[in-house]
Amino acid sequence: MSSPEFFLEEINKIKKARERFIETGEIDFSVVRPIIANSWKRCKLAKVSPFLKKFIIKPKDKEIKVLLDRNRHLIKTSQHIMKMAENMIKGSGFRIDLSDKDGYILKMIGNKKVIEESNRIGVIIGSSRSETIEGTNSIGVTLFTGKPVQIIGPEHYNVYPRYWTCSSAPIRNPSGNIIGVINMSGKYHLLHKHTLGMVVGVANTIGNALKIEKKVNELKINNKFLNTIIESISDALVVIDKESRITHLNSIAEEILGKKYPEVIGEPIDRLIKTNFSLLNILKNKKRYIEREINVTPFYSKESHQYLLTEKVIEDSTGKPQGIISLFKEIKKVHRLVGRIVGANPRLYFSNIIGNNKKLKRAISLAKVSSNSSCKILIQGESGTGKEIFAQAIHNYSNRRNKPFIAINCAAIPRDLVESELFGYEEGAFTGARRGGKPGKFELAEGGTLFLDEIESLPLEAQPKLLRVLESNQLMRVGGNKIIPINVRIISSTNKDLLISIKEGNFRDDLYYRLNTANINIIPLRERKDDIPILVEYICNKIGQRLGKNKIEVDKEVLKLLYNYNWPGNIRELENILESAILLSKGNRITTGDIPENIKHFKTVNLNIKDKTEIDSLINIEKEVIFKVLKDTKGNISKASRILEIDRSTLYRKIKKFKISK
Repeated sequence: MSSPEFFLEEINKIKKARERFIETGEIDFSVVRPIIANSWKRCKLAKVSPFLKKFIIKPKDKEIKVLLDRNRHLIKTSQHIMKMAENMIKGSGFRIDLSDKDGYILKMIGNKKVIEESNRIGVIIGSSRSETIEGTNSIGVTLFTGKPVQIIGPEHYNVYPRYWTCSSAPIRNPSGNIIGVINMSGKYHLLHKHTLGMVVGVANTIGNALKIEKKVNELKINNKFLNTIIESISDALVVIDKESRITHLNSIAEEILGKKYPEVIGEPIDRLIKTNFSLLNILKNKKRYIEREINVTPFYSKESHQYLLTEKVIEDSTGKPQGIISLFKEIKKVHRLVGRIVGANPRLYFSNIIGNNKKLKRAISLAKVSSNSSCKILIQGESGTGKEIFAQAIHNYSNRRNKPFIAINCAAIPRDLVESELFGYEEGAFTGARRGGKPGKFELAEGGTLFLDEIESLPLEAQPKLLRVLESNQLMRVGGNKIIPINVRIISSTNKDLLISIKEGNFRDDLYYRLNTANINIIPLRERKDDIPILVEYICNKIGQRLGKNKIEVDKEVLKLLYNYNWPGNIRELENILESAILLSKGNRITTGDIPENIKHFKTVNLNIKDKTEIDSLINIEKEVIFKVLKDTKGNISKASRILEIDRSTLYRKIKKFKISK
């Protein structure tokens, strides 16, 4: 028996087995494959008619549009692969179908005559090939079993596709879920033994294309994440390969290189910048650099800039170096950050300066005007008048408010360390110098304000260097040879008359005039006694809140005592006395019993000093004051020293110096 004859005999056996199943429900498993038998059972259970003749009921255009839109991604990914398959089967008498995960036909390509004939039996775009609607067919069975299947003639549950064969395979997404089916249909006498294998190949190719597309999208997303991370780094980042060619960089690095991203990718970095050591050294020693100081000079500029370089080698899976990640942190930025951490916390504003005195208001007005420029300011006032409050208020009122505020007391620095504290030093500058050197207060205050308190105490030998820095806006560290540009606002303060210090040879006149662009004079408390009531109220509220005592009341007699006192220690002394009184007070009321004895028994001494024009010198004034106080106190050294606000030993020394008889 020839092969075609054997094939037809098998077809007839299947046909009879189907007729028997439809009539009796019995299955001849010697003829019917299990996958077909199970499908027939499901169709019978679903009450699918095997004799239902299909009529062409074309879905509405709107329904087809919704269907195609819902499966746009699958159609787009499949179309090129289906086109290749169509070229392979050209002239074979077969068509290729693409269905979605529910069995709805999305696309049909191939032999035009076959497609037209298929349309006549109801296979059109938008029609369903589900088992529960069409009975046993390869798309429906594949969707149910998840396996490739080939169905021939009478294996179809419906009797009308009697001469057709169909071969289907599932299309799976990268997660392994079925999202569609590829089907190839034609007359069964044209069936080839490799038809199903070809269908499986097409389905797998589409599945692989989906996986590749997912990987590509993941790579794109990862690349966007990487670029976002690179751009979020506040320092300049450059990635170079082992040949020193740039492969990645962020926008801050563009500023250093002086060129945009597309212009530098693939360019050797040593053609764009000059450094004091090679960035590729790390490839040889394989040691990671962490914030190593480096000088960078772009070729478009002659100006060199200092950075802290952090580098790490990029290795492949075998451990071989393939490139370098380089981070350039601007040293000035580091200094500003350190300045904000180690500097004074400027929490005081002009609103913290309490008082309505006209002279005080004029000082505040001048300070506000001066805040708007970068002029150097000299604040003069006795100890305790609030010079640092003014300095902080000026800083916080200026456009430098978000930059460091560094305060340094010139009187507190050891004489031989003044220059290194102000201007910094390089490694090895002197015995005990820190490794790597140390930035000075000027560098730490970069972009902000440097407050030089008690400027009169600055050693004479350090004054020329300070003057040079103020004039040039550049400095050189102790033991260094590099010029460092600076941008710092200078505020100085003193409780002395610097003009007298100049005459005495303790302060340079040229430095005085450089510091004294704007002069703010803060009057002592004894000259603004009209502010004492509101100062007392403000200070009592502030201290009371801190000590857990609210609504502190002050007796009128206490206010009189405070008004009559001459306040040599100014606001600072007033705060100390009120804090002590609040602690000693019973309840929330301050009485005269809570006030120190020296204030209660203070009497204003009428010195009746001659007109200044008649006095030969300041020494004569001092001598006359001491003489009159001793006379009024009848030679009582303790009382006289209290009135003069000097200790007894100093008074004895001046009595001896001026040859005053008690």
